[in-house]
Amino acid sequence: MSNNLLKNLKVLYVEDEEEVMEQMSFFLKKRTGRLITAKNGKNGLEEFKLNRPDLIISDLKMPVMDGIAMAREIRKISDVPIIITTAFSEKDIILKAVDVGIEKYLVKPLDARELVTAMESIAVKIFRNRGELLEVRNKVFSKEEKLMIEDNIKNAIAKFIKEKTGKGPKNVKAFLHGLTLEIEILEAFTKLEKALLEKEKNISIVRYNREVFYKDYEEAMRDSIKAFFPWEIRLESVEIDVVDDKNRLYFSIC
Repeated sequence: MSNNLLKNLKVLYVEDEEEVMEQMSFFLKKRTGRLITAKNGKNGLEEFKLNRPDLIISDLKMPVMDGIAMAREIRKISDVPIIITTAFSEKDIILKAVDVGIEKYLVKPLDARELVTAMESIAVKIFRNRGELLEVRNKVFSKEEKLMIEDNIKNAIAKFIKEKTGKGPKNVKAFLHGLTLEIEILEAFTKLEKALLEKEKNISIVRYNREVFYKDYEEAMRDSIKAFFPWEIRLESVEIDVVDDKNRLYFSIC
């Protein structure tokens, strides 16, 4: 799972013990996009309303307002995921708060790997619900990583077509969604193809030759992108629009 997911999270951390706050703030700042801190539940509630974080990590027992009381107030206005850190001896309090909808309880002293795993799991849910996540064969990519992969595919395919036909397309777009890779190629017809298309009787010939071109070079196209897209892909269909000079390739991700 990508650590970059956490870099896109805005996290509110609520803790009353200064030493714990200092240590955890240092730990969380290195891993998250933005960290907001609060020293008790009342302060945490105020910071939540002001900053609307993606995730809250809060101690259970605190002065002024404890973590559960804060969570109850937040639940009146938001379903933001909440992780509560607690001592093992506080389990009776936890049992009385099952209705609050706490995402995860973690026992102190905190295990760093357990905390990061919990945060990553929550991040996946958050970005999946927002449609900002790419999931391919149990590997998760953030929105930024997805865009980078699509951009690399676009550039590789444009270069490949220019090398094979002698003419680079005006533009190439790549879209990853689910287990499908869609590539849209704009204005890729060569001078010869354009000349042939001036006569209506040649349209089917040009379309057929383009389809054969992509199918014959399926393996070569796959090789051109494997450096940054290591999964096997299979060309499922080709659409050739001779009117708008637009080619669409649909690959399934195996």
